[in-house]
Amino acid sequence: MRFGFCTDFAAVTRTAVDYDLLRRIKKAGYDFAEFPLMLIESLSEEAFEEMVSGMKEIGLSNDVCCNFFPERVRLTGPDADHGVIRDYLERAMGRAHRLGTKKIVFGSCPARNLPEGVSEEEGYQQLTAVLKECVIPLCAKYDILIVMEAIYSGPCNFIITLPEAMELVRRVNSPYVAMLADTMHMAYNAEDPQYLYQCYPSLNHVHVAEKDRILPEDGYSEEVSAVLKILAEKEYDKTISFEAKGGTGPESMGKALWLLKAQLS
Repeated sequence: MRFGFCTDFAAVTRTAVDYDLLRRIKKAGYDFAEFPLMLIESLSEEAFEEMVSGMKEIGLSNDVCCNFFPERVRLTGPDADHGVIRDYLERAMGRAHRLGTKKIVFGSCPARNLPEGVSEEEGYQQLTAVLKECVIPLCAKYDILIVMEAIYSGPCNFIITLPEAMELVRRVNSPYVAMLADTMHMAYNAEDPQYLYQCYPSLNHVHVAEKDRILPEDGYSEEVSAVLKILAEKEYDKTISFEAKGGTGPESMGKALWLLKAQLS
């Protein structure tokens, strides 16, 4: 199993690479950093080359990217344009490949949320087409896996629960599209952790976060512990990342990692 730390909520800025955070992640003992893909895509050529060399110098890989699409790249509704989507993906996934990325998390609520008047079925049809026609050809080119993230109804109005994410995976039916489980979204949804048994064959990445996104000091909530217990029982051995915004010093980051490994052992 490889352990990562998502930079999205912990970085001092979302418009540049936080190298101090990367050094703390490395010092705390994590295997990789999980970067927002839309940040990687937005960097100037000079800033991106600096990122490539900086990651090598620090000794961190970028196994996984989050934040697949920015809001400006619409995926559902009448403004969804496959030409625009492909242009974004060519640059974004090409850069991800250069960083050694193997998985990309497909959350991206602002891009996938259903506009008024668009039904859930129309949304499924549009996302299925986007994945099959725009995303999967580049997955095959760069050997990258997409992991679908269900996001609770606070920020999202489409693909909120694990069964709904699994429905999209079923429709696409591709070896390049799999499942992600996020403990925070599951907790907000009050989802039964037992559903993990049903989606486990497709489970390829996990986000660990409490509802407040603060790193644990003494242990995990009942909701998170229930998910981790099932992962331990199933001997889950793929990637897992913290998505936290607080306690980002090396000591608290390292302690959270130790607690996670202990619960999964």
